[in-house]
Formats: sequence, C-alpha cells, structure tokens
Amino acid sequence: MPNEPCLFNVNPTEKTTLNMVEVDYSQLGIQERRDIQEWIAANPSILGQELLVVGKEFSEFNQLRERPDLIAVAPDGQLAVIELKRDDTGDNAHWQAIKYASYFHSATTDDIVTMFARYRACTPEDARQRLIEYTDSNDELDRLNENQRIILASHRFAPQVTSAALWLNEQAKRDLVTCVQLTPYQDPETGTLYLLANTIIPVPGAETYFVGISSRAHAGSGTVREPNPNKVDDVTRFCEYLVDQVLTSLPVQLRPNRRSRWAGGYEHWRYYHMWYSGPDRQNLPPWGNWDTYYNIELEREPDAENRKTWRVSVGLGHPQIADDLRSRIQELNITDGLDLEVNDDHMWVSSSGELSDDAFRDELAQTLRCFVETVTPTVMEFMDPSGEDDS
Repeated sequence: MPNEPCLFNVNPTEKTTLNMVEVDYSQLGIQERRDIQEWIAANPSILGQELLVVGKEFSEFNQLRERPDLIAVAPDGQLAVIELKRDDTGDNAHWQAIKYASYFHSATTDDIVTMFARYRACTPEDARQRLIEYTDSNDELDRLNENQRIILASHRFAPQVTSAALWLNEQAKRDLVTCVQLTPYQDPETGTLYLLANTIIPVPGAETYFVGISSRAHAGSGTVREPNPNKVDDVTRFCEYLVDQVLTSLPVQLRPNRRSRWAGGYEHWRYYHMWYSGPDRQNLPPWGNWDTYYNIELEREPDAENRKTWRVSVGLGHPQIADDLRSRIQELNITDGLDLEVNDDHMWVSSSGELSDDAFRDELAQTLRCFVETVTPTVMEFMDPSGEDDS
C-alpha cells in the first residue's frame, strides 16, 4: 500500500539495501505485558518523549481490580497513564485509558511517592527526592499531578480510537492523548527484530503550522498557544554559562547547589532557576525551586532586528516577598549602572543584548554573581534556619 513506512537495512560498502519485513508481535510469540511493557519500562523514550516510570500495573483503587499498564511522570509534573495494546487497540482502548486517568485525578503527592517507592523498591524518602530532582520542584512537589494525560501505544490503531483521541485533544485544547505506533520489523536473513516507534497523534509539526496561521489571523487576541521550545538550545546553554560563571566565582558557602535542567517557558519568554537545597546547606535558608530562588528570565525584544536581541533579567524570586525583606534588599547596592525593579514576588535588574555576544554574557554573569553575593546574606538573616523568621 502506498505511503506506508518502510524500514531498510543499508550496506554502505556494497551499496545495497534489504527490506525489513513488517510482522505481528503475535507471530513472534511476543506478549504485551511480558515483553512490550518491559521494553517501555526500561526505556520510556520509546514513546518519543521524556518520562519517568513510577508505577506498573498499579491495582490499589478503591473497590476496583483494574490495572493500568504503566504510570509515568513527565518533567513538568504531569502524570501520564500509559496503555499498551499488542497488535491492535480494539475499539475501546481510549475509554479504558480515560477511566484510569480519572482514577488518578485525585491522587495526592504522597500516593504517587508511595507508588514510586514500591515500584523502585526504595524508601519513600528516596522516591520523593528522585521526583523532586526530575521535575525541578520544591520539597513539597507542588507541580506533581496538576494534570493527567494519556499515552496509547499499539502496532495498529482502530479508527474509533484515533477519532476519539483527535476529538479529545481538540476539546481539551492540549495534547491530552498521545498515540504512538510501535511497528515490529524483522530482518529476513538474520531474524533480528527491530521496533519502529512513530507518534501519529498529535501529528508532528501540525501545531507549529497552525500557530503560524493563527498568529496572523488572531494577532493580539491572546488565544494562540505557542509550542514549547527545544529544551536544550541556545537559551539553555546561555543560562548554563551564566550559572557556571557564578558558581566558579562565588565563595563556597554562598554557592547555590541546585539549578534548573533547562530553560523553561515559550519561544518568546524563557526562565532558568538556581537555588539552595539539601542537608549540606543547613546554614542556608529553606530555599527551593518555585519557593525562593535566583532567576534568569529572558524575553525577546519585540522590535529587535532578526529577533536576536533579548531582554535578560537576573534577580530574586520569592512568592509574596515580605515588605521588611523587600525594604532591606532595596537598600543594598547590588550592581552599578542598573536599577533594581520590584514587584510583589520578584526583584531584578535587566539589560538587553544578543545571547551570542561574549561581552553581554560576561557582563550579565558578573551582575548575577553580585546579586547572589549581595542578597543571599540578607535573605539568610531574614529566614533564619532555626525557625525564627522575621516575617
């Protein structure tokens, strides 16, 4: 049939190719739970995205004996219910997964930590710390399970399932359901098995095209959703450079020991955090990502030529900064030549330039270092680790 994917074994030396043969899992005696489930549990990137598997065949629902195949957490804290089918989804795989996702809607952080600890055969403390590190969350894991989503994986998808998935995504206005086709191929000469993983819903590239059309048709409406940027790109590398320069120049006792894994946000606006956390930082205040942190924030200058210029801010993020702390920080001489800007939960200084400009990068690194070195002792004094908080 035309337009179907084909897999070839290429011999570059002899300039020959050999067609790999698409087969059914059932032909090879491959089982859904014994095999496919274990492949994905060991390497969830098969599903085309970064995931941390936290549970397998979880069955502790009230008054129910159902078992979702796999439960995973995405880096943004969303819980993903993964439902696997071997050679065909049948016409109700989506309904089965929707039920499971609804069961986890009310799951607490402790529920997920307990499930993960049992799956990994580790202590709840170790499981919690792994989740904190994976999601770049604070110690309360506030971002965990704010939303749920569904991943369906199968060799073939019934039209009832794909139609429902497309409709659900449209109604939810987000990628609520992902469908991943897992096609097995076999080398007819050696018998070697290959697995071709292909995300068919959401359609790759379609959202980017749609946003391009919508941004012209609805400019200024505030309704256009932007795609997430590449997590490891020039912006992330720029932020990592700033932080590396700060950490190598600060006194050891003032160096933040945690940082974001990448610059989050959208194409036009990005952020990157560093903060203090862990038992080796008992002399420092109880800081944590999304709690109290140093922030690098980047926003594209809207009229910049070729969109290369960014307005970059570095400063302190603290939800509802107490008036006393704000006043103390405003009295500090943080850096020469840049004015301190203040709102309810941030204090920062900003300048504009191109991320590839070495002088601009080094100037910002120096500003961030001065900010951390000057502000941290004041926050340490204000948020005394003994529990005597001036607020």
